[in-house]
Amino acid sequence: MAVALSASLGIAAVTKARPADAATVPSYAMGIAGESWEIRDPQLCSPEISAGGNLWERGVRVATGKCQGAGQSPQITGTSEARALTFRTDKDFRYPGAIFDSVNDNWEDADGDTLRDRSELATDRDLPFHTDVWVGFDVRIPAGVDDVRGSGAYVMQLWQCTANPIGGVRIQSGAGNGHNVQFVRRGEEPGMELEYNKAMATRSVGTNEWHSFVIKYHVAPYHDGAAKGTIAVYHKRVGATTVEEKVFEQDEYFGYATRSNCDGDSFANQFRIKFGMYKDYQPGATFRSDFRNLRIGSSKAAVQPYNRG
Repeated sequence: MAVALSASLGIAAVTKARPADAATVPSYAMGIAGESWEIRDPQLCSPEISAGGNLWERGVRVATGKCQGAGQSPQITGTSEARALTFRTDKDFRYPGAIFDSVNDNWEDADGDTLRDRSELATDRDLPFHTDVWVGFDVRIPAGVDDVRGSGAYVMQLWQCTANPIGGVRIQSGAGNGHNVQFVRRGEEPGMELEYNKAMATRSVGTNEWHSFVIKYHVAPYHDGAAKGTIAVYHKRVGATTVEEKVFEQDEYFGYATRSNCDGDSFANQFRIKFGMYKDYQPGATFRSDFRNLRIGSSKAAVQPYNRG
């Protein structure tokens, strides 16, 4: 499968060495094969994170739910031998008074704010900047989903504050791209406005296929003279005889170093990870993503969905 890489633009070269890991990375495990899963209070899932739709495993709450617009509560689907954490939208949902913006190809409310749909499970906001944070997961985009319009549909977000996510994985926008995922980052840039929608690579995950990804994030926002962070992505199709492939590794600034860019939210050099579906509102459209074997930790070996013995 081809990989499309985009070059970094407008970033001055930095030669400083990256500092050693500075903080402890908490461990997370969600949707693990062989464990007991439970989504509690799905009817209470709302834009208030943790109000309902929370994931419990082994009698412990391991992730908090969040729902908005057409986004339904996270669900557990499949048979006992092949379960998945499923995130989907309701094609029959309608935002009252929604207005279509033909220039930006999205829907807005009467105040001009973009309308969003979300169905998510989130970690705590306790993942540190300036430290290698490894994420591993299996993801599947089923048949029957519609094409994404607007800015794309995130299936995984790195969330620092109420500004746009600082990175993650999204479904590529545009006709025929519904089973392509892109690896993106966002943040402040030297000498320019905030840089949005920076896609570093695009990967096809086919239809109804499980694909495993392992990603290393070392978040480092731009500071004059500071070292860049890094993002590295590894991929393997589940069940394939091929070995794991390194998709790319790239040094980049990402994240917000300036409090004013966090829209009044509490500012911290920490982030949470959200899995699921977060996208611009599209009335009448159906979207879905499935996940399993989600792990977060301090090393590649600790989070790989495969090669675990």
